Amino acid sequence: MKRPIFVFGSPRSGVTLLEIILGCHPDLGWLSQYNNLLPSRPIISTLSRLYEFPVLGSMLYELAWKKRFLSKSVLPIPYESWNFWERNLPGFKKGVQAMLSHPPGAVDITDDEVIKIRKLIDQCATFQGKPRFFATYGDYPRIQYLSQAFPDALFIHIARDGRAVCESYFRMNQQGSFQSWDERHLWFRHMPQTWYKSFTEKHYNLFGFGVYRWKFYLDLCRQESSQISPERFMQIHYEDIVQNPILAIQRIESFAGLRSSTRVHHFVKQTPPINCNTKWRKALTTEQLDQFFEIVTEKENLSLLNDDM
Repeated sequence: MKRPIFVFGSPRSGVTLLEIILGCHPDLGWLSQYNNLLPSRPIISTLSRLYEFPVLGSMLYELAWKKRFLSKSVLPIPYESWNFWERNLPGFKKGVQAMLSHPPGAVDITDDEVIKIRKLIDQCATFQGKPRFFATYGDYPRIQYLSQAFPDALFIHIARDGRAVCESYFRMNQQGSFQSWDERHLWFRHMPQTWYKSFTEKHYNLFGFGVYRWKFYLDLCRQESSQISPERFMQIHYEDIVQNPILAIQRIESFAGLRSSTRVHHFVKQTPPINCNTKWRKALTTEQLDQFFEIVTEKENLSLLNDDM
């Protein structure tokens, strides 16, 4: 498998949005919810071939995202297949599980695992009849980790206005989807001690914790991306995707060496992305916004607040 593409970002950054759009590119294979269900059976990727039917395939792909049963698609769709990764790469580890030791790095993948995952990814793409492959994960960058298996891999980091990320993260915790507050001390094991001191003394609450987590993800991304050639790393903004999806996809196609796809362009015209950044403006209190800017003072992080532009 040549130059697989890995799309990542901090949780609630909009990784799923890019996952949906790239999933209809005719040259890209991907993991579906069925790979997540059967992580050791790459032949299940054959199901995704149904989107190759002329005309009907594009209609089915649009339908897969619009028609769901109990909020889930029956048709195969691109998916963050954590069961696939964790079953086949024990060191991949998600979220707080990695914090028990450290974020996954190059030393955490063995030679045998490299051989195994290369073979599985190649099989998944082959069963889909695709020459290239992409995968997504809303979590740690894993650039060095995955580069051990795929030295020519490309990485796309999706960055989003931190206020939107932290509001969404805060809301998901309030709804019970995450239990981040119970894990707060584990996360701070690997953050600067000055952050922990500031957190405990000034921002000891769930929203404040989410802001520190957002900064932590961005720091990891900068550290890891600086260790590979610029030709293998791209950062794109969520705000650019929702405002001009065609231009954003053209940039990605150029970066990844993908042919320009009219199918992708048709999809985003038929199913234009929704800008969810409006939520933070209504939901965050003045106190929370003040807290955000007390914690986020770095120029490189403030430059990501594109929602004001």
